[in-house]
Amino acid sequence: MDKYNRRKFLLHARNLTYAGAASWLCSCGGALSNSDDRSVNPSPMDSEDKQQIIVIGAGIAGITAAKKLQAQGYRVIILEGRDRIGGRIWTDNSLGFPLDLGAAWIHTVDGNPISPLVKQFDIQTVISDLKSQWNYKGVKQLLSESDELLIDKAFQSFMNRVNQLKKDPRSSQQITLADIAQQIIESEELTGVTLKGFRATLASTIESEVGDDIANLGVKGFDEDSEFSGADVVFPQGYKQIVQALSKDLDIRTKHLVQQVDYDDTGVQVTTDRGVFNGSRVIVTVPLGVLKRGSIKFSPELPDAKIAAIEQLGMGALNKLVLKFPNQFWPSQPHTMAYINGNIPDRYVEFYNWQKYIQQPILVAMFSGNFSRSLSQISQSEATQNIMSDLQAMFGKDIPLPTATILTKWHDDPFAYGSYSTFSINGSIQDCDRLAEPIGDRVFFAGEATYGKHIGTVHGALLSGEREANRIATKKSSLKF
Repeated sequence: MDKYNRRKFLLHARNLTYAGAASWLCSCGGALSNSDDRSVNPSPMDSEDKQQIIVIGAGIAGITAAKKLQAQGYRVIILEGRDRIGGRIWTDNSLGFPLDLGAAWIHTVDGNPISPLVKQFDIQTVISDLKSQWNYKGVKQLLSESDELLIDKAFQSFMNRVNQLKKDPRSSQQITLADIAQQIIESEELTGVTLKGFRATLASTIESEVGDDIANLGVKGFDEDSEFSGADVVFPQGYKQIVQALSKDLDIRTKHLVQQVDYDDTGVQVTTDRGVFNGSRVIVTVPLGVLKRGSIKFSPELPDAKIAAIEQLGMGALNKLVLKFPNQFWPSQPHTMAYINGNIPDRYVEFYNWQKYIQQPILVAMFSGNFSRSLSQISQSEATQNIMSDLQAMFGKDIPLPTATILTKWHDDPFAYGSYSTFSINGSIQDCDRLAEPIGDRVFFAGEATYGKHIGTVHGALLSGEREANRIATKKSSLKF
């Protein structure tokens, strides 16, 4: 089943426990012991250096490409702007235990290319049942089963309407998912808590998936990506274990901010704030948001088709607020919880019960789109108060305050400018293909935005790195040593 039918809400009537029952995109990264802070003087490179392959970005796409090429005898260097590796895979230990502030899940483990790495490196995972969500309409009051059934019916009508429009591309031009939602609200005559519940369903199953509001998402590219099967899992000790294991023995230069890529028939030259690097080819793995900002200059400029693809695709803003409490006051059973009787669709927050995974009194609040962006305009203390209002609406005013918080702002991060890529109103999987197209035999592109069938995922980024390594290797050039 596609992810929008699989995730969270459609199975509520069969999966939720009601009142009275027993009761958180790839591309840029950071620090390595083998070469974590080596600068390169901008002196002329010798002819041998011109044969190396340069990878921009030490996220999983760049690390995977470099690993595969190096294993086949190529000399590879990775240039990374951050002071760490992993990019949007970011495991933080500031609270005394690992917490993933970026990518956190392997979604659908069966057939997922991340799964063999987990086994190879003997990394612990825990199942995360994302269908186990409790939806509150008041203090310790869950939605009734009848309300859930009405909401599910409306959401199924929404999906049916979207799928009908997708069959006729001409009729779906410029139609947003918000337009379809409004049609369903009117046809189903949704009011009160069922109206808010329907909007919450859209926020949970779509906006939280892509990191953007449905008003910015089109019918054209909706649900074009693919999934594997099986359970979703998280890493109690952090996702960084994957990139740390993969990056062993790679030449990674962190704190090297790439400014410009020059290329011609003779090779490539990459200019950083710490020197110039020459090579035969370059693989650009920075996030779509960085390409959108024009943070890296290309000479000659990128082809028009590639620029158009960059513009057509969207970059979501999904963020997290980690809340550490002195004790657990929420029920142990659900994996996620949400207050659906608030000011939806202007704000929607899901709380992930991280206590289930790391045995610490931790809730991870996740939110997306314009609401997520708005929280960056206020202090972390104010953002915490804002998010806490939902918890108080679910569990009462007397719940304890958090003793520590961590707030992410991926859309303001100069190494990402967003959480992960998505299909905006006019975007489609063909734009991902155009973004992935190499420029001649010199400039190659990887990252989750270039892998349309698995856009916005860690495994999509990994597969894109493998793809570009294979593309270079199959040219059977004389660049091996």
